[in-house]
Amino acid sequence: MHEVRHGELAHFGQVPYGRYYGSVDATPLFLVLLGAYTEQTGDTGQARRLEPHARAAVGWMLDHGGLTSRGYLVYRADQGGLANQNWKDSPGAICSAEGTRPDGPVTAAGAQGYAYDALRRTAWLARTVWQDATYADLLEQAAGDLRDRFQRDFWMPEHSFPALALDGRGNQVDALASDAGHLLWSGLLDKEYGEQVGRRLLEPDFFSGWGVRTLAAGQPAYHPLSYHRGSVWPHDNALIALGLARYGLHDEARAIARGLVDAASATGHRLPEVLAGYGRDTHPEPVPYPHACVRESRSASAPLALLTAVGGA
Repeated sequence: MHEVRHGELAHFGQVPYGRYYGSVDATPLFLVLLGAYTEQTGDTGQARRLEPHARAAVGWMLDHGGLTSRGYLVYRADQGGLANQNWKDSPGAICSAEGTRPDGPVTAAGAQGYAYDALRRTAWLARTVWQDATYADLLEQAAGDLRDRFQRDFWMPEHSFPALALDGRGNQVDALASDAGHLLWSGLLDKEYGEQVGRRLLEPDFFSGWGVRTLAAGQPAYHPLSYHRGSVWPHDNALIALGLARYGLHDEARAIARGLVDAASATGHRLPEVLAGYGRDTHPEPVPYPHACVRESRSASAPLALLTAVGGA
C-alpha cells in the first residue's frame, strides 16, 4: 500500500487515495522489514506466521513486478492515480537531467535496491527459519543476478554514478538524484561503486548543508522549491546516512546527521516533511518548503536512523 487518506475528497472518491495500492516498493520493503525484525529480535514466530505472505510477496516481485520478464521491478503510470509509483511520487520526479519524463514502464533505481535487499533477507529467512534451502538458493541467485544486471545497465561511467531510472526501452534516465543513496542502504553496489557514490553525495551540488538534495543542483531539472527535484527530505537523508555507514563512510554519515540536527534546532526541534533545497552557505537558516507537513511520521523516525548510522548500533 502506498498511502491511506481519510479526508473528504478520499471519502467521496474524488481522489483515489482512500487506500491506494499503486506502489512498486511497498512489497520489497515489507520483506526487508520482516527480515530485519527477525534478525534483530530473534523472534522467529512472526516470520513463521507470515511465511505464506512473504512467499506471495516474492512471487509478486518475480511475476507481476517484472523481475523475471524484464529483469527489474517496473511500474507503469496509473491513469486513475499516480504517474510515479515509488516514494518520489510527484509527476515529474523521475526525469532526465534536462527534465524530460521517461516513457514507461519505468525502472526506478531505488526500487531495485529494495528488491535486492528483500531477496537476500528472504533467502536468509528461508534458510534459517523455514528450513527451505532450495528456495533460499533460488532467491540468492536471483539477488546476485539482479546486482550484476544493475551495475551493468545503470552505471554511468562519465558521472561515476548510477542513473535515476531506465525508460521503457532500457535507456538510462540520467538525472543525478539522491536515490543512489538508497542503493547504499540496500547494499546493491559493489564497494568501489558504493564509495564513489557516497562521497559524491556530499559534494556541494548535492549537499545543501542541511542534507542531501533530491536532485543535484546545476542540472536544468533542478529547483530548490521542487517537491522531488531539489528539495531535502529528512527520511531520504536518514536512509542515505545508514547506507554511508554500511560502506564505512562514517564522516559522511556524521555530516548528514549534523545537518539534520541543526535543521531541527531551527524548526522547533522537529523535522518537517521536507525542506527547500537552498544552500546553507547563502541561507543561514533552513528555508521552509511551502505546504510541507510540519509533523510527518517518516521525518519523526529519521533521528532514530541517524542514531544507528552514527552510533553503529
